[in-house]
Amino acid sequence: GFASAGNLWLWLPQVRGAMHSTGRVRVGAEAAVLAPTSGDPNNLFDTGFDPAERTGTPYLQGLLRVDWGEDERPAGIALGYHTGRIADANDVDRTSSAVAATLRLPLGSRIELRGEAFDGQALRGLGGGGIGQGLGLNGTPVRSRGGWAQLNVQATPRLLIGAGSGFDDPEDADLAIPPAGNSRLRNVTTEGHVHWRPAGPIVLGFEWRQTETTYSAGSNTNRHLNLAFGFEF
Repeated sequence: GFASAGNLWLWLPQVRGAMHSTGRVRVGAEAAVLAPTSGDPNNLFDTGFDPAERTGTPYLQGLLRVDWGEDERPAGIALGYHTGRIADANDVDRTSSAVAATLRLPLGSRIELRGEAFDGQALRGLGGGGIGQGLGLNGTPVRSRGGWAQLNVQATPRLLIGAGSGFDDPEDADLAIPPAGNSRLRNVTTEGHVHWRPAGPIVLGFEWRQTETTYSAGSNTNRHLNLAFGFEF
């Protein structure tokens, strides 16, 4: 729901290892080697290496986490780090890096708070970081910060309601400005949702979502109404 507005969501091919303790409070560490990607789309019939693949080096990531609570009401905090390389137009390697934190926190028996925050540069390849802008003026890695938060309320055993908001705010100085281009300066998404489980594994969902994007030449707003139907196993 918060892609390009605080959520670095992209799933990349990877090899991951982890170690976790047991008990009521669990401490863990994870490390991963990921396929590098800059997020640049291929042209028609163009299957060449993208700018991250041209460096010949994988992305590396690490995570430290603390979890507690029961399976029905899990809680946890985590701190992660990302690093990689992206080749600019002159095949000079630029650094892609980020620090990120996530939170999942039950508040009483029915309320839950979820959130994520990040700060880094050249994060387009992780799923919309920098509002899909990786390298800017003169190949400069676009610095960006963002995050999202969502509050969910289990109103009844079969009805969940919630709302949240997220943003992504690239560094304006790293971006092209008119007449050189129409850069995206800020993205803000706000949403509200309802999940209803009428019987068994059936799930019905309704969401209202608004995204406002600020460009160097102005701003635009769009709104979505989404209806979902599925089975949960």
